[in-house]
Amino acid sequence: MTYSGFSWKSFAWMTLLLGALSCAKPDREAAPKFPLNARDAGMVEDWSSLALTLTSQCNGYSDPVASRAMFYLAVCMYETLLPGFDNHVSTQVRLQGLNTTLPQPEPGLSYNPVIVANQALYQLVSELYGPAGPANLEAVANLKDKYIHLEGATLEDDIILRSKELGNSIGWKLIEYSKADGLAEAFLDRYPPYSPPQQPGFWRPTPPDYFSKALLPYWGNAKLALKANETLLNAPAVLEYSESPNSIIFAEATEVYNYSRNLNLEQREQLAYWDSDADYHASPFQHNFLLMRQLLSENNVSLDRACRLFLRLAIAQFDGNIVAWHLKYKSNLLRPATYIKLHIDRYFVPEYSALPVPEYVSERALIYGACSVIFSEEFGYRIPFMDYTQEMRQDLRDKQKSFGSFSEMAHVAALADLYNATQFRTSIESGISIGQNLGIQVQKLELEK
Repeated sequence: MTYSGFSWKSFAWMTLLLGALSCAKPDREAAPKFPLNARDAGMVEDWSSLALTLTSQCNGYSDPVASRAMFYLAVCMYETLLPGFDNHVSTQVRLQGLNTTLPQPEPGLSYNPVIVANQALYQLVSELYGPAGPANLEAVANLKDKYIHLEGATLEDDIILRSKELGNSIGWKLIEYSKADGLAEAFLDRYPPYSPPQQPGFWRPTPPDYFSKALLPYWGNAKLALKANETLLNAPAVLEYSESPNSIIFAEATEVYNYSRNLNLEQREQLAYWDSDADYHASPFQHNFLLMRQLLSENNVSLDRACRLFLRLAIAQFDGNIVAWHLKYKSNLLRPATYIKLHIDRYFVPEYSALPVPEYVSERALIYGACSVIFSEEFGYRIPFMDYTQEMRQDLRDKQKSFGSFSEMAHVAALADLYNATQFRTSIESGISIGQNLGIQVQKLELEK
């Protein structure tokens, strides 16, 4: 296997030209120009759906960990299918850490981009979702075989073999890339040794669970996919701790307290819809990728457009969780329930549990804010839609929701953290704003010429 900077299209045209000039049949027929732009989004839907299922079977795959795996999956799919798209640009070098040239085709030989992508995805998914266990990983092999059968029916054996070999090489190269971030084994120890600062107003184990260990305290130190998002790591913690009844934080804690004691039926149903403790499909990670799959199907999105959307959503969630965790452990602000017990009602016990991480900023608000920008740029800023992503759940009375826009969905989702007493309003509003800025930066990543 040699490495080359030539495009795959150049190889195909070069082979055709040489064959015409020599008036002789070439040893191997050049591959046709793959019109992948015109294909449907089935490959994106299939592989991303399988990844979502496998995520639920991997112990330790909380949203930050899950978003990391999906990020590498999206990069793999985009880069390996790229040669079959017209007017698209590689992310190599432009994504931090991906400063190497991925294995390239041999000049003059024919390859099938779908088989290359399929084989690379098989290697990468088998590695990233290995904790799901052998029984679950059978589905990975089955999906790989499905696409080899579909694509290989009319191809020569040597083209299939070469394409699989190239896919294997790219898959292993991306596995090396993924391990370089230092996060590959974070799921094995989500609660490493960490001593939170002991000062007034700082985070401490929060009721009702009082879980004493901090979740992924060093995740926020990871390298972002986009360097442009580094400015968000310095976002100020605008909610200052104070014990004064006249302070902003006291007023916001009182708001949380009043909501938690007087939830009406509509608010409880809202809480249930976004409650990932009740069902993992409701997590920001799962929910946004399930919505992607729904929208791809409803809008008959082409494969190239689907790959761009998938990549941008994956970058937004990966970087979004890093930014959120960085700000949390940078500010180390206590949770509303702790503040309420200290200064408003010593007997207060919240009905819902909070993640064992500092309060500022709301990761739910940040992720939904970022994804709302990506969806809006792709489908429109004032497009009403029905959300069917939670239809499989047995715990919901209302399994569907309508929204006037993706921005409205983000705000409704974020407010759940106010009703369940896990976040202050400032943290929610800041999370939406930071997430939207992050989404704008992701959208600026040029993927088309």
